[in-house]
Amino acid sequence: MTARWQCTICGYIHTGAAPPDVCPVCGADRTKFIPLPAERQGGLSAALAVFKLHPVAAHFPGGLIPTAWLFLGLHAVYRDPGLEVAAFWLVMLATAVVPVSLGSGLRDWQKHFGGERAAIFFRKIALALTLLTLGLAATVLRYGQPGLLAAGGWPGWLYLFCLAGMLGCVVLLGHYGAILVSRQGGARAVPRPAPAGGIDAWPGLIVAQAPDAILAADAGGVIRLWNRGAERIFGVPAAQAIGRSLDLIIPESLRQRHWQGWGKVMSSGVSRYGEAELLRVPALRGDGSRFSAEFSIVMLKDEDGGIAGVAAILRDVTVQWEREKQLREQLAAGGGPAAAATP
Repeated sequence: MTARWQCTICGYIHTGAAPPDVCPVCGADRTKFIPLPAERQGGLSAALAVFKLHPVAAHFPGGLIPTAWLFLGLHAVYRDPGLEVAAFWLVMLATAVVPVSLGSGLRDWQKHFGGERAAIFFRKIALALTLLTLGLAATVLRYGQPGLLAAGGWPGWLYLFCLAGMLGCVVLLGHYGAILVSRQGGARAVPRPAPAGGIDAWPGLIVAQAPDAILAADAGGVIRLWNRGAERIFGVPAAQAIGRSLDLIIPESLRQRHWQGWGKVMSSGVSRYGEAELLRVPALRGDGSRFSAEFSIVMLKDEDGGIAGVAAILRDVTVQWEREKQLREQLAAGGGPAAAATP
C-alpha cells in the first residue's frame, strides 16, 4: 500500500510503502519520518488548490498554432475559405493568450526557481516575446483581408513566415518547459513549518534549507547528500543527483585533473581547501551551462579515522568573478585604480 512520509528534519515528502532508509535531502535516517494523512480526492476546492495557471495558458498556443497549420493545409487541398478563416481565428486566440502565459511564467520563475539567472529561463522569455510579436504581426497582416493568401505577393508570404515562426516558437517553448518540469520533479524538498524537536533539529534544517549548495560524496566520488541550495544552483533535483558521480557538476575538460587530486586527498586524508582557503573553479549546471563556483570542503572520517567522503559548501560567484576580471583588464590597460573603480 502506497503512503506518504514526511521527514521531520527538512520537510522532504517520500511516497512509498515505507519511509526511505536515508532522507535524500538532509541525510536523516528513517526514524525521522512520520506518516502523512491521505490526501482528499475530488471536489472543486481540491482542484482549485492545485490549479497552475502557467501550464494551462502555455498549452493554448502549443495546441492552437499546429491546429491552425492543419487548417491551412486542408485549405490548400480543398480550397475552402472557411478553413483559412478558422486558422486565422486560432492564430488570434493563441496570440491573445501569450501575455497571460508570459506573465504567469515570470511569476512562477520567481516563486519556484528564485529568479535563477540560468540561460533556459532567458530563452523561454525571448521565445515568448518573439511568439507575441509574430502573432501581432500576423494579425495585422491578415485582419480584414480574407483573400490575403489567394492574392499572392509579399504580404501573403510574410503572413506565412510569421505563422512558421510561431510554430517554431511553440515547439521550442514546449521543449524547454519539459526540461524545467523534470528539474522540478522528483525529490524536491517542500517548505514546511519547523518540526518539533527544538535545537536538536536545527543542524538538519540548516543543511537542507541553506541557500548555498551543500553536498557530500563518498570516497568513490558518488553523491550522497544534495540540499535545496544545490538544487537551485545546479538546477538538478536531489532525486536525480544522489547516486550519481561528481562528474555531474564537473566540466569534462577538468575531470581528469579533478580525479587525480581526488585520489591524492583520499590517500593522504589532507586537503588545503578547508578552514582557511577557498577554491574557485568552473562548475557545470544541469542544463550544460558553466558558472564560476567557490567552495570549501570538509573531510568526513569514519570511526577508524579513515576518509569516508568529502562534503562541500559551494556558492555561485560568477558575477563577482566577472567584476574582478573587468577590474584587472582596466588596470592592465593603464586606467589606474580610479578608472577601474568607475562603473
